[in-house]
Amino acid sequence: MDEYAKIILQIDERNIDEHLRIAQYYEGKSQWGRAAKHYEKSEQLTKALKLYIQEGETCIPDMIDMVAKAKLDALTHELVDYLMGETDNIPKEPQHTFKLYRALGNTAQAVKIAVNISQQEQEIGNYKYAHDILLDTFKDMRGSNNRIPFELYNKLMLLHSY
Repeated sequence: MDEYAKIILQIDERNIDEHLRIAQYYEGKSQWGRAAKHYEKSEQLTKALKLYIQEGETCIPDMIDMVAKAKLDALTHELVDYLMGETDNIPKEPQHTFKLYRALGNTAQAVKIAVNISQQEQEIGNYKYAHDILLDTFKDMRGSNNRIPFELYNKLMLLHSY
């Protein structure tokens, strides 16, 4: 089934019925991540997100990609709840929330999160990573012709001078 699923993903990505059958097969085998991928392809996004969450943190990039493409508020809120730890009482790394908001195009929220992450990294002495986060955010904002918030600009210049 693994080979067949791989071929279907490569050749016939739009075959909803086939993806649904494959998803049900993997779900029956308790392979949540694989089932979620095929539920996503069969346009059952809510079920796909639930299975991705069940699979765990290894699927967070897939969750972010799916939610960013779908741009559905219900999916976004469910993923944010998971990332904040409201689903399983285990907060995930803030970088994931930052990546979600960047992928969604919510630059204001992404900037707030980037500044918070940078501040946390500075407090533990990880200045290079803090600088990289702010610089990437700055480049994203500039590349999309958005106004650079003063707080982002100021923090980046301060870190850059270290």
